[in-house]
Amino acid sequence: MSFEIEWKRNFYGISWAYEKDRLVISTVFEDKREAMIVAKEVEDWSDKFTRLTIIEKENDEFAICCYQDPQISKKESHIGLFRTGMRQSGGYEQAKPMVEEKSPLLQIAYAADVRDMNTYEQISRLVPMRKCRIISEKDLKKQEYFYEKTANVENKQK
Repeated sequence: MSFEIEWKRNFYGISWAYEKDRLVISTVFEDKREAMIVAKEVEDWSDKFTRLTIIEKENDEFAICCYQDPQISKKESHIGLFRTGMRQSGGYEQAKPMVEEKSPLLQIAYAADVRDMNTYEQISRLVPMRKCRIISEKDLKKQEYFYEKTANVENKQK
């Protein structure tokens, strides 16, 4: 059994919403087919073993890394979501205290036109994130962030 994660990076970005007393982080895809494939996988994640890590970078950007712990998952293959290069301003500044207070929900979304909120469509159910952390980029040296470090290094190589 492989513990490697196939990182899905091909999403436009994230949007923040508030629903059912919790923050919802929607990963917004511009390719509906890919959004549906990822949604199907994410909806099968065990609520007990989901991880969401926000990595604050030194250049006022942040990355988001989301996955199910592959060491616990019974599946043969594993996917995760990773995106970097998003600005630590506006929506992020408002969402950060909510993330620190209570683990958010994850949702996969599709947008025919990312500039038009009317074209956004929810693809997956709201998936609870069991373990949620906000770390600095230098924390990636710690063993507990092995998968986040792997996603970050692979992203630099692409």
